[in-house]
Amino acid sequence: MTRAGQASPLAPMTYRTRIDIGVAVVVIAIGIVFGIEALRINPASHEAVGPRSVPVFLALLMIVLGAGIGLSALANRTVETADTDDFGFRDSDLKRVFAVIGAGIVYTAAFWAVGYLTATVLAGGLALWVFGVRSPLVIILGAIAAGIAYQFIFMGLMGLLDPRGELLDLRWLSRLITPGS
Repeated sequence: MTRAGQASPLAPMTYRTRIDIGVAVVVIAIGIVFGIEALRINPASHEAVGPRSVPVFLALLMIVLGAGIGLSALANRTVETADTDDFGFRDSDLKRVFAVIGAGIVYTAAFWAVGYLTATVLAGGLALWVFGVRSPLVIILGAIAAGIAYQFIFMGLMGLLDPRGELLDLRWLSRLITPGS
């Protein structure tokens, strides 16, 4: 022991430290992937801040914050006691965790295949189902309402590009919500 309650730097990692380091690694990895994708954006612009400035900034911020989480976990290792909290992971519903990851994969595939609006409606319905909603009416109406809201905010108000699907171009549905897109 170094300080009161602190483990030595060479002591085995506690459960909490392993969780925090895992979170740090995931955040850094997502930041790196996001950064690589952001660097692919054409920087040409007539604006003072180009189109890839914010995505690159967010990617760097994720990497820095992930590193901060990891360093903090290593610096603040405390000795695990018998009554230590499980931090929400030991008894996690892994089926639900994998269902959320699966919904993200379905969203990504649907986004590529049929575009933003349709993928968002599909993913919204899956998310509602994964989190326990079983009423078909609530799932359908909730997913459609979320899709319309996101379409209006991102394509209508923010003016973002409404990408076409590679398999089906369903942007005619989006144009009902945001005619100028």
